[in-house]
Amino acid sequence: MYTAPVRFTEEQINERVPLSVTQWHQHVNMCKPPKGQEKEQLLKDAKFGLRGSITTQQECEAAGGTFMPHVFGWMVHIYPWEKTPDEIWSVERQLKPGMDHDHGDMAGMEHKH
Repeated sequence: MYTAPVRFTEEQINERVPLSVTQWHQHVNMCKPPKGQEKEQLLKDAKFGLRGSITTQQECEAAGGTFMPHVFGWMVHIYPWEKTPDEIWSVERQLKPGMDHDHGDMAGMEHKH
């Protein structure tokens, strides 16, 4: 994985890994579970965590969680053992079932997979 701080501009991200090669994204709008409920975020129908259903600060605080508008900053996943450039830099691989969390993409789109 390649990463960059959330404050980086499109030009700065492009210098790390060109936008013509892959799509940068962020994990956004995550609700961190309250102490003692950490395992809940691993459930199939989790409320908390990257796969959680809670995506607003108001919902998160009402559930006793801690809202995180940006989790890791910008990132690009790379699969170095694959054989073709499309597989190495696959965006589709990140969209597989079970990866239900908000992304903020460099293209300016936010979506829930």
